[in-house]
Amino acid sequence: MNFNNWQNADDTAIKELPFHVAEWLAEFGSLTEKLSRYVDQVKLDVLCEGADILTAEEASALKVSGDVTCQVREVVLYGPQSPWIYARTSMPLTSKHLIEKLGSKPLGSILFTDEELRRQFLQVCQLQETSQLYKSAIRYLKNENLLVDSEKPKLWARRSLWKKKDKDDGMLVCEVFLPDAPLYR
Repeated sequence: MNFNNWQNADDTAIKELPFHVAEWLAEFGSLTEKLSRYVDQVKLDVLCEGADILTAEEASALKVSGDVTCQVREVVLYGPQSPWIYARTSMPLTSKHLIEKLGSKPLGSILFTDEELRRQFLQVCQLQETSQLYKSAIRYLKNENLLVDSEKPKLWARRSLWKKKDKDDGMLVCEVFLPDAPLYR
């Protein structure tokens, strides 16, 4: 199976992944909750939140066309001593009320408590260097001096589309596992 492209996280795909990778990528619950097994208190830094243009990958996953302005939230979740997960959530502006008051709380506090929100799919991928998501994660690592310029690590990612019952618009949650994440051990 070609994990250089997004693949549905079904049994066939998961069986082809090494266990230590599948254990994280195929987590159907909250990554924040899983992270809390490794740290006393999960630390989350909000990198940015506001209006932006969807990337081509996001527009395709959200099934919208053209240059669509959306609400974007980028965060980093930390392991015991270093960042483990870079996450980017994007959604149409009509859905931004879902995350406007999150502040420094993890997105999982909404996704797994709102009875109307449902995961539409879970997909996994080993990001290519040409991917906008890869570039964003690498930019963060370089800005934090966690990566030397010539380094191009292989990064695993997962993404989920969440929708409210009987609504067309959704929320795309992309999570990139940074080099210090346990998935690489």
